Amino acid sequence: MAVTILLIFPLTAIFAFMRRTGPRREPPYLKETLPLVSNTYEYLTDLSRFMDRATQALCESSIIRFTLGTYNVYWVAGAKNTQVLFGPPHIVDPDMFQLRLMDSHWGMPIKEIKMFADDKSGRKKVPLPGTERIPLGRRHWYNHHTLYAQYLSSPKYTEAIANTFCHAFLRHLDNQPDEKWTSVRLFQFLKNDMAESAIESLFGSQILHLNPDLIKCYWEFDEVAGELVWGLPKFIRRKPWKIREQLHHMALRHIESAWNNFNWNGPECESDWEPHFGSRFSRETAKWFREAGFSDRTASGHTTAIMFGLNGNTLPIVAWALMEIIQDRPLLQAVREDVLRSFVRDQGTGQRRIDTEKLLSLPLLSSIYTEVLRMHISFNVTRMVRQDLLVDGYHVNKGSILQAPSQIAHYDEDVWAVDGHPASQFWASRHVKHVEKADETGCITEETHFSMKARPTSFFPYGGGHAMCPGRHFAKREIMMTIAMILAKFDLEFVEWTQLDGSLSDRPARNDKRYAGAAAMPPDRDMRIRWKRLW
Repeated sequence: MAVTILLIFPLTAIFAFMRRTGPRREPPYLKETLPLVSNTYEYLTDLSRFMDRATQALCESSIIRFTLGTYNVYWVAGAKNTQVLFGPPHIVDPDMFQLRLMDSHWGMPIKEIKMFADDKSGRKKVPLPGTERIPLGRRHWYNHHTLYAQYLSSPKYTEAIANTFCHAFLRHLDNQPDEKWTSVRLFQFLKNDMAESAIESLFGSQILHLNPDLIKCYWEFDEVAGELVWGLPKFIRRKPWKIREQLHHMALRHIESAWNNFNWNGPECESDWEPHFGSRFSRETAKWFREAGFSDRTASGHTTAIMFGLNGNTLPIVAWALMEIIQDRPLLQAVREDVLRSFVRDQGTGQRRIDTEKLLSLPLLSSIYTEVLRMHISFNVTRMVRQDLLVDGYHVNKGSILQAPSQIAHYDEDVWAVDGHPASQFWASRHVKHVEKADETGCITEETHFSMKARPTSFFPYGGGHAMCPGRHFAKREIMMTIAMILAKFDLEFVEWTQLDGSLSDRPARNDKRYAGAAAMPPDRDMRIRWKRLW
């Protein structure tokens, strides 16, 4: 394999070398065995190992550079330097990474990618200077962003999707034996039942009926999603692309069926959810793609990409949170007591339901949510530099790639460490503050509040600036609802750690570093638990 890479990159390496600027002060170059080749090879084949080396180098300099094919790439650390990446898009452009995803994840036809690439008007209502004459129908970034803002990020539709998910997941939980202890592997259960509920809530029930193997195929895609973006090209390693096409075929079958069976003149046209397209977000997005001149292939690619965002990040976070809670009995009891306060009786049906506002305001659960995001999201925020920049006294040239790895910021001891609780270890109360308060009689009581001292440039699990994840509001609800439902409905006991195949493990779970730099890092082990449904 190494010989193959050496044959691929000589010309691009020479080109990259020729593009370097002259006497400007540049940051340290990341050491490599074979100049202009080794870093590229390791980045494409073992990003986790590359990140370990780069992280060590960033301990000595807050900005480093290396060559990735034809690109100069700069990695930065520290709040001040990270802030640069969250600047205006005409200086640090997030579209380059999105266009890469359109190619690698969406499988979007080149001519349709070009429709986005040619639109320089930006995502905001007012076009960027010099693009004012672009017709509204060709402002694809703005129109696409508006769909997300209206049907995925707004409170009305976020709550509707979250409630649909809640009802679907409760059906799965109610299928568990009543008042009888049973053994389950926690992560495996979530990968089946939580994933199915999430997909149904966003894309409808028909996509699962049409594709009985969808969940299995999705998790195969999940394992190679990062490799598709930053890995070896298709002609060298075909397997990831084959898996992508299998999932795309399922998504395309769903899109075509939805168009053939949905009644656009019926009352369901305004509904929050129906079985064919699913959520209003999914339905309106599919409609916009057709009206804007994009193919169903692009629409199905968008479904695939959203499916990855829907499960690839939220589900591992839920698994980590529950693993931390269940193995610590006092913590389990404390969180359960809090969670039960967020359940209320529906006056109409008499059934229990979650008061979402109460749930999201629970200090301890909010702290755990923040802590697992901090420890297990590994995402390299990526921008294309559109103007020459000065970062920490170093020149970053126009046309370069600028990246800020979240796991460096999230593990910064100077920012996160508390006496007895280093940043490298999970601590459920890291983001909890206790405040004394006097009542009307002068009696002093202690109140617990959620509090995170870090600035956004030290904590960015959903990205930042002009390209923050638009699904973050739904993701938070999905994560916290899932934790709440399991803790409230079941008595739980830790049994043992297992390998992912169910065999006994000799150690607890750690981050699966195969996912480093791409998304949430799931546990590389599973947890066997015993549970008994209480209601």
